[in-house]
Amino acid sequence: MLVATAGHVDHGKTSLVRALTGVETDRLPEEKARGMTIDLGFAYWRPDGGETIGFVDVPGHERFVRNMIAGLSGIGAALIVVAADDGVMPQTREHVRIPGLLGVGRGIVALTKVDLVDAVRTAQVRQDIAELLDGTGMAGAPAFDVSAVTGQGIAELGSSLIAIRKGNRADRDHNFRLSIDRVFSVSGSGTVVTGTVLAGKAEVGDRLVLAPMGKELRVRSMQSAGNNVEAIGAGERCAINLSRVEANEIHRGNWLVALEGYAPTSRIEACVTILADRAAPLRHDSRVHLHIGTADLAARILVPRQKNLQPGVPADVQLVLDTPTQSVSGDRFILRDSSGRELLGGGTVLDPLASDRRRPVTEREARAAALALANPADKLKALAAAPGVEAVCDWFARACNLKPAATDALVENAGLVRFGKSRSIILTTERLGVLEDRLVEALAAHHSRHPGQGGMPLRLLRAALGEPVSADLFAGLVGNLADQRRIESEGALARLPGHASAFSDAENAFWRKALDRAQDCGAFTMTAAELARDQRISEPAAQAMLERRRLSGDARQVTDSKFMTRDHVAALVALAAELDAASDQGFTAAALRDASGIGRNFLIQLLEFFDRIGVTRRLGEARRMRGDWQAVVGSAEPWRKPAA
Repeated sequence: MLVATAGHVDHGKTSLVRALTGVETDRLPEEKARGMTIDLGFAYWRPDGGETIGFVDVPGHERFVRNMIAGLSGIGAALIVVAADDGVMPQTREHVRIPGLLGVGRGIVALTKVDLVDAVRTAQVRQDIAELLDGTGMAGAPAFDVSAVTGQGIAELGSSLIAIRKGNRADRDHNFRLSIDRVFSVSGSGTVVTGTVLAGKAEVGDRLVLAPMGKELRVRSMQSAGNNVEAIGAGERCAINLSRVEANEIHRGNWLVALEGYAPTSRIEACVTILADRAAPLRHDSRVHLHIGTADLAARILVPRQKNLQPGVPADVQLVLDTPTQSVSGDRFILRDSSGRELLGGGTVLDPLASDRRRPVTEREARAAALALANPADKLKALAAAPGVEAVCDWFARACNLKPAATDALVENAGLVRFGKSRSIILTTERLGVLEDRLVEALAAHHSRHPGQGGMPLRLLRAALGEPVSADLFAGLVGNLADQRRIESEGALARLPGHASAFSDAENAFWRKALDRAQDCGAFTMTAAELARDQRISEPAAQAMLERRRLSGDARQVTDSKFMTRDHVAALVALAAELDAASDQGFTAAALRDASGIGRNFLIQLLEFFDRIGVTRRLGEARRMRGDWQAVVGSAEPWRKPAA
């Protein structure tokens, strides 16, 4: 168990730790010269051969609160230290609030320097402390009268700490992560970092990543509580000797994480509560200091609808960081003002990999409510059931720092299903059934309104769902329904089994001849004038027949006069997608011209058609494919230019 001291400057925190453990935690020359803790100090105590109790001695002066907050990463309990002669002081109040905002619920009170005051004063300070803790997670914490000088109460305090200690947490489901609080060089060994393991397990020889930089390192050796060890796990404080890195490349606030868990972020969705006794609300887009793990990062706080944050009222926000960090859903953090002097409040990370995309209010609220749940299984079930929300496997695993096997087990144990074209979206069976039934009902309604059309365009069918779904999920729904033979999907159209356009024999004969002509002469397009001459009918009649084929989905109208077959359009779009995938910059008109053999004049018209129907978007001289292009034109093999 790791215990952090908390209290006003010169209230005897360092002396108390020394009396309990025999270790002097002030290590810096200026600390010893001034008699004041400036940075974090550490001591280890194993009084009865059982689990080691580690102490983090934090600075009490207001100028070093950022160092104090860094020392609370991963602690299991707070040791609230109040001097009997001074009593509760301003920094005492802040130091009590900060562990509470970070979710530290266990506390013990040490009333120090009782040898300097009488019993009446001691009783009064005890009462003041009880009132200070009332209403916090540490209300009713046991209190001990102690003196580091005479030894009074030290043994009793130690016994209380021994009683609440817990063994290291077995953690097989999460990837390793540690927030670095110290870094230094050791002659003959190299770079060493220290910190508390927040999740997972690491062993000597493991490869880890320094986040957010992304540099891969190797573990040479490790120590915990001053002893060499082969492995470390969640809840342990440790020192790790690293290869392939210099000490000046690492700073407090950086992270060591498993390769699978590396996911740097600059945008975090979170639930924030501003202190209830703050005089004024916190404005949208305010600059703040974000204290997360051992890091102190500059950030902006963005509030939905640009509202202000009212004191004491929890609110969902986005934090936009000036520099990236590593974070996990459920991480607790502290907010201070832009000057770093005023404690504003704190909060909990909901989505550490937040997007800047604006979400509908109902979707945003449903996601936030699900992600606010503490248990990953509960989070996943709530996300899988929420309308408009899609829980993507890889995103969820990274957001919760879960190993792939752990995510698979959550899906299986909760009776959820993987879905989508890539089978990466997690849904409840109930929600999946609702979405599929809506698609079938939408098709039936479309056939009733437009009996002469060969089917419903996939883009319209997707819109008819009544809630936004990704291209991946929609393609999966259509494919699954087709596999069940509840619908039929062909090209960019879907229809119910048995539905067909009511074409006359003459119209079918016209279309067969049009297809034969296109195949025989290798034409990319057909026009009413060409078909009228070829089939010896009037041009208005040919135009009407082409229009009927457009409505049925058999043809696409590229320009005012030029039509192409559905399959031909799909093959050319697939060719464009192939070219796009082969280049980081997208594809150019020249690249598509060379690959397809289409003349430049018509090629420009074709690309403008692609833009218009929503399969491509133009970026300067190049184009990129849109993610849902298959929902617009259907799947097809890429067009291949005939051999010369």
